[in-house]
Amino acid sequence: MLLRVNVTFFCWLIVSILIPQSGFCITGLEVAERMDAVDTSKCGEMQSIMLIKRGSQQLVRAMDVKKKKFEGVEKQVIRFSEPQEVRDTSYLTWSHQDIDKEDDMWVYMPSESLVRRVSGGGKKGPFMRSDYANEDVSKREVADDTHKLLREEQLFGVDCYVVEMTPVHPHKTNFSKRIVWVRKDIWLPAKIEYINHAGKSYKELVYGGFKKIQGIWTTTRQKMTTPSRGTVTIMEYRKVAYDTGLSDSLFLQTDLKR
Repeated sequence: MLLRVNVTFFCWLIVSILIPQSGFCITGLEVAERMDAVDTSKCGEMQSIMLIKRGSQQLVRAMDVKKKKFEGVEKQVIRFSEPQEVRDTSYLTWSHQDIDKEDDMWVYMPSESLVRRVSGGGKKGPFMRSDYANEDVSKREVADDTHKLLREEQLFGVDCYVVEMTPVHPHKTNFSKRIVWVRKDIWLPAKIEYINHAGKSYKELVYGGFKKIQGIWTTTRQKMTTPSRGTVTIMEYRKVAYDTGLSDSLFLQTDLKR
């Protein structure tokens, strides 16, 4: 009997050493990879309306968004159509999978007829006077962050994984980390809390309008809030379409002036 007990104890000891004691059956990295795998398209386009609320002031921006995946890089072009004073203002982003290669961003200002590269501190600046920073409109690759699964909890009545995502190169971002609530059912973010370099939460992004479009779960509504400034930016995506056969030439700097 003693031998049997000792053998049982020995087996338990080996299992306890080999199996992580975190209590989770999935890692933060695996959650991030599942999120990244949701969009199975090669390219896509949509129309978007951005409403910026600053006290009693409201600004409305209409834009067309196109994106396409290339080898090692995802490219996106944003072209504003309304109102008149921002018409044809365009942003081009290249998000590289290689974390040691800095993501590229260019902006075309029709009033100056000039394509200007946005780099360094410029990426931390506000995107068209909104609560989004320029860096927020460029896709973050999984490898851009380290990932730690903090807990599981419900948000808005939906089961979520809560993952802490910390930039590999924090000096290049406004935030020191992001806390991301990821829906377990469709693997899309439900909320992101941004933490600054002083360790304080400074803005929050909430997602909504979840729809399955052409077999791909998609969020069609976002609300970014900056409590310290009392400002809110609402983004609504319309006419979303995937795999529309976009030309490679649309994602070149030379095309921004067209």
